[in-house]
Amino acid sequence: MTPSPHIVDITLENVQQVVLQGSMERPVLVDFWADWCAPCKALMPILTKLAEEYAGHFVLAKVNIDENPDLAAQFGVRSVPSVMLVSQGQLVDQFNGALPESEIRAFLGKHLDTRSPAEIVREQIDQLIGDGQLEQAQAYLQEAITQLPDDIELQVLLARVLLQQQKTDDAKAVLDHLPETEKGRPDVKGLISGLKFVDAAPSLEVLATLSDRDDSEARYLKAMNALVQGEHEQALELLIAIMRDDRTFQEGEAHKALLEVFALLGESHPLVAPYRRKLFTLMY
Repeated sequence: MTPSPHIVDITLENVQQVVLQGSMERPVLVDFWADWCAPCKALMPILTKLAEEYAGHFVLAKVNIDENPDLAAQFGVRSVPSVMLVSQGQLVDQFNGALPESEIRAFLGKHLDTRSPAEIVREQIDQLIGDGQLEQAQAYLQEAITQLPDDIELQVLLARVLLQQQKTDDAKAVLDHLPETEKGRPDVKGLISGLKFVDAAPSLEVLATLSDRDDSEARYLKAMNALVQGEHEQALELLIAIMRDDRTFQEGEAHKALLEVFALLGESHPLVAPYRRKLFTLMY
């Protein structure tokens, strides 16, 4: 059986490197056990399974106390099984006895961040977008993509952030480079539609003629202009007004545009949830 990179047998020779130095990079779960200990034999398969499942979020360090009595004494082990979690060179928690798997998972869950690097990035990006910090989100995404070049979700997020800043050429370049299999996704189609808002927006000359008009066509064109200018709330208000007063305008174009704006902004944007509710109220 191939040795696991996540499981290490500990001796006096490697304890410094694996447990103390290693815990500076990721937590180390130290399991003190003995051959004659039945609870140890019940616990070991559970810890081994979790070490493999967590795939590097922690290292399982196994210490046979009969072969390493000095180590057991150094760690103050009085009975086995005894399990200690070491992080940043410090003992942060421990338990004794053969706990059930559910309790061990809860123990680990208190101390381990089991999110993938991409999940961490996406959560941080969602926070930046929600706070309106689009330039910071763009810079963070571009850096993340250099580290995770195959992560399609990050590329889609980058296209959305670029569109929200009216950087349509850059957004189009990102969308064009997506695999064809991804371009049919609803969120990607919404972003592609966002590029169309630029084409649908009125010229300055036409926009000047709309100032005194409040019909559906004028509202729609003003909404397209607002989207291009990044005035998303104004655009949503205009489209909702069309839905309220003239739902069949251009065969439901306002409804379609609202859904495309939601896709463009993304579900984490603070405007999306309230305007989805407004649309739902008008529809039903």
